[in-house]
Amino acid sequence: MPAAIAPQTLIELGQQEAAIKYQEDRSGSTWTNLTKYAKETPGMAGYDGQSWCLIGQLWLAHRAGDISIMPQTPACDVAITTYQSWGRWSWYPGLGASVMLGPFGQDHSGFVYQFDSARIWTIEFNSNTSGAAEGDGVYLRVRNRTDANVYGYGYPKYCSPMVTADANWKDDPALIKTSSGTAAAYAPYPGPDWFRTGRTSPLVLAAAKRLVAVGAGSYNPTADIGSGDLNAWGAWHVTCGSPGGAYAGYPNETIWRALQVPHSH
Repeated sequence: MPAAIAPQTLIELGQQEAAIKYQEDRSGSTWTNLTKYAKETPGMAGYDGQSWCLIGQLWLAHRAGDISIMPQTPACDVAITTYQSWGRWSWYPGLGASVMLGPFGQDHSGFVYQFDSARIWTIEFNSNTSGAAEGDGVYLRVRNRTDANVYGYGYPKYCSPMVTADANWKDDPALIKTSSGTAAAYAPYPGPDWFRTGRTSPLVLAAAKRLVAVGAGSYNPTADIGSGDLNAWGAWHVTCGSPGGAYAGYPNETIWRALQVPHSH
């Protein structure tokens, strides 16, 4: 049985990923397609190094509690046929839908977080905003609904009704639950590679404010990671009982979650 996941849950988690400006690994001047998303998503580790636009969306579902609400594949064409076999395919956008891109939807995918009569706003993994053919990170994008590259939309198995432009859409009543799920109360762990000096993000400021609030540091919080932030994380590591052993110079997931950093978009 799918977990009680509402579209807004994944939308908020996806916006957070775009806010922290996560990018795939790099070897010299070459992007590698190696990411935390494949490594951390059940069944996807073997695809690390391949296109990860759908893997990122599966990671969101996994973080929310149940990857079975989406086709468990990194291949866009397979995702399309799976959504169609589920009876959860539409030619119209919906909040929390996977938009499939390319002449037949086989090239790329984004996650719809807003739409109007003319446009869709998307969270896109393995994308960019430079116009280059090679994606490198997680970005917020805007596309025209009539763009020839916009093929159609897969609707995950949410346990609450979807807001959709499809006038004929009827949610499967078997999926609707009393508890529709809400977004995680606090920001997810961004991964150890995120904690490098000079990183700029609204999430840095949110975490710094929490570190000061709990007494782990007495510096002035900013949106840039500096030595004061890393030292404060070390103090918080000790306060939490040094879970996982010696402080590695960046927080592990245990002490990040214990700090309860709020979402910051």
